[in-house]
Amino acid sequence: DLKYLAIVESALDARAISVAGAGGLWQFMSETGRAYGLEINQQVDERCDPIAATEAAMKHLNYLYNRFNNWELAIAAYNSGGGRVSRAMKRARSNDFWRIKRYLPRETANYVPAFIAATYLVKHYDAHDLKIQSPSLDAQLTETTQVYRPYSFYEIAQISGASLELIELLNPAYLQGTIPASPSQGRRLTLPQ
Repeated sequence: DLKYLAIVESALDARAISVAGAGGLWQFMSETGRAYGLEINQQVDERCDPIAATEAAMKHLNYLYNRFNNWELAIAAYNSGGGRVSRAMKRARSNDFWRIKRYLPRETANYVPAFIAATYLVKHYDAHDLKIQSPSLDAQLTETTQVYRPYSFYEIAQISGASLELIELLNPAYLQGTIPASPSQGRRLTLPQ
């Protein structure tokens, strides 16, 4: 169910940037993203890469769960930091989220209930007459490969026949419409099957 946290974080917008500067599906601050191995520079922002950012978010949530041994506290700490949650626990003399939430910032106090609500709605949308809006099949059925030399999205569109808009949608980590060279490791390129 942790995947639904991205709904609360970014409304599933891979290029979302908060007022505070957090970015991507999982709304990593630059420092935290780099701590989990995400590349962030003028050309590439892996906070916007759905695969790399999700792997980093799961590592971070695992760390927070191991620290607090409680998912509600780990999720609250994901929003406002482990220090704030620890201080709230001391003030409330409790490790129960529902007892400490009054000592947390309002956004964090509402964050765990928002996660629960998002999870509920995704699982029970039909009971509330909500309709699914699926992306196009080209955006759903994709394949990812490694490229080692630089490519512009224009070149990729010419070679693959995919539209520039779809290439941008599927590769949101590349900020300038170009995949920079990476001769040793390669870079991820996602295209429709």
